[in-house]
Amino acid sequence: MLLVAIIGLVMTVAAVAVAARRVVWLYKLATVGQPAPERVEYAKANVGAEIKAQLVEVFGQRKLLKWTPSGTAHFFVMWAFFILLTVYIEAYGVLIQGGITGTPDFHIPLIGTWPVLGFLQDFIAVAALLGLIAFAVIRVRNSPKKLGRSSRFSGSHLGGAWLVLFMIFNVIWTMFLFRGAAINTGNFPYAGGAFASEAAAAVLHPLGEGVNEVLEPVGLLLH
Repeated sequence: MLLVAIIGLVMTVAAVAVAARRVVWLYKLATVGQPAPERVEYAKANVGAEIKAQLVEVFGQRKLLKWTPSGTAHFFVMWAFFILLTVYIEAYGVLIQGGITGTPDFHIPLIGTWPVLGFLQDFIAVAALLGLIAFAVIRVRNSPKKLGRSSRFSGSHLGGAWLVLFMIFNVIWTMFLFRGAAINTGNFPYAGGAFASEAAAAVLHPLGEGVNEVLEPVGLLLH
C-alpha cells in the first residue's frame, strides 16, 4: 500500500498543478470585465437577501429545475459534486492510512460508518449517472449535425462538453469499482446502505479475493 500511496499522492500533485493553471486562467478571464462597485455595495447592504438568493438559485437550482428533464439531471450532477466529496475524503484517508499502516480500512470519524451516508453516496452517484445519460441523449438528439443552426448547441464547444461528461462518468464507475472491491476485501466502512456498491461487489466477488485485492487499489488510484 505504500507504493499505492506514493503513486496516488504524485498523481494528486500533478492534478492540482493542472487545476491551478485552469483557475488562474479563469481568474484572468473573470477580471477582464468592467468593475461593478454598485453590485458589491448592494450585496453588502442586503446580505440576507444575497445569501437567500445563492441558496435558492445555486444550491436549489430553481431556474434550472424549470427545464425538465435537463434541469433535473443538472441538479443531481451538481449535488453529486458536493456529496461525493465525502467519498474523496474516504479515498484519501484510505490512501494515507494504507500507506502508513498497511490497512486501508479508513472511515470518516463519527459519521463514516453510518449506513445513511453510504446510501446517500451511492444514491447521488447513481442519480448523477442517470443525469449523464440524460445529457448524452439530449446532446445526440439536438446535435447541430442533425438540426443545424436551429440546434440549442449550435456554436458551442461540443468536444469540451463531451469530455466533461466522460470525466464525470469516470469518477462514478471508478468509485463503484473501488468500493465494490473494498467490500469483498473487508475494508469497506459501511455495513449496509450502500446498495450500488454492494451490487458492484456482487459482480466482482466471483473473481476471487486475490483479484479484488488488486482491483481495490487500482480503483482507488483511478478514482
